[in-house]
Amino acid sequence: MLVAPDGGPFRETLPEVLSQLTKNGRVTIPDEWLAISGNPRAAEATVCALCCAPSTPKAYCGVLFWNATAVLGMCGHGTIGLVRSMMDRQPDARQLRIETRVGEVVVESRSDGTIAFDNVPSRVHARDVEVPLPQGGAARGDIAWGGNWFFIVRHDGSQRGTTPGSRAARPMRSHAEELAYARAIQQGIDHAGLRAGAENGGMIDHIELVFPPSRLDADARNFVLCPNGSYDRSPCGTGTSALLASLAERGELAPSEAWRQESAIGSVFQAHYKAHGPHTITPTIAGRAFLLAQGTLRHDPTDPSRYGTWKELA
Repeated sequence: MLVAPDGGPFRETLPEVLSQLTKNGRVTIPDEWLAISGNPRAAEATVCALCCAPSTPKAYCGVLFWNATAVLGMCGHGTIGLVRSMMDRQPDARQLRIETRVGEVVVESRSDGTIAFDNVPSRVHARDVEVPLPQGGAARGDIAWGGNWFFIVRHDGSQRGTTPGSRAARPMRSHAEELAYARAIQQGIDHAGLRAGAENGGMIDHIELVFPPSRLDADARNFVLCPNGSYDRSPCGTGTSALLASLAERGELAPSEAWRQESAIGSVFQAHYKAHGPHTITPTIAGRAFLLAQGTLRHDPTDPSRYGTWKELA
C-alpha cells in the first residue's frame, strides 16, 4: 500500500488521481510507481495500492491498483491486503466502503480474522468462445467480468463443472507449463482482437484456468495469468468473482451456496454470491492477509535500476 508521507491517504480523490494519470484516454502509471511493483524492489506478482481521499461522504477512501505493467480495474487480494494494513493504523475500522476504478466495494473485517468484501457486480459476457492457439488447436472458455475481464477455461471435469466440448478433468500441471498454456491463450485473444463489454475498454487481460482441487476442503483450483505475464499466487478475488458469475449463469451454483476457491499455490478464498439482477451477481469473497514490512521508498537519481529496470544514465 502506498500512502502519503504523513501516513495518511493521498489528499487527491481517486477521480482526481485518474484525471491526472489519464493521457489520450489511457491511464498511465508513473515510472516511480511502477518501480515499486517489480524487481529489484518487489516480486513480479506484486500488486500495489494507492490509497486516495474519498470522493463521496459514504466512502472511507479510494484506491488505485496496479502491477509492474499497468493499472488494474479491481484487485481482490489487494483489497484484503489494503484493509489489513488499514486495521494496523485504525483497529476499529471493521466495515468500510472503498471506491475503485470500476465501482465501490464494501469490506468487512470478521471476528475470525478473515476479511470479506462484496465485489462489484459481476457477469458473463459470452459463453463457450473458441480462441485459436499459436501452436494449433483452440481453447474454449467463458468471458466474464469480476472487476477485470477474464477468459475462463475449465478443466475441473466435475458434474457442475462440465461444459459442452470441455476437456476431461485433469489436475494442474507445473506452474511453468500452465503459465505457457495461459500465455498462449492470451496471445490467441490478442491476435484475434477479441474484446468483451464496455468495462475497462473491453480488454480481456486475465486468463483463468480451472482444475480439480488438490485439497479436500476446496471446490476447484485455478491458475490465473495476470496482465504483466506473471501468475496470481492468491486464489484471485476478481477471478473467483468471474467464475461465480459463470457458475451462476450455467445454473451450477445457487445463490448463497458456499464455494471454496484454491489457488495455484494451495491457499483458499471462501466465496458465495447474491443475485444482483438478470444475469448479474454480487460476489462476496473472504480471505486473510498478513503484514510483512513497513518502510520508506527511495529513488536515488544515480541508480540505473531506480525504475525497476536497468537504464543508462543520461
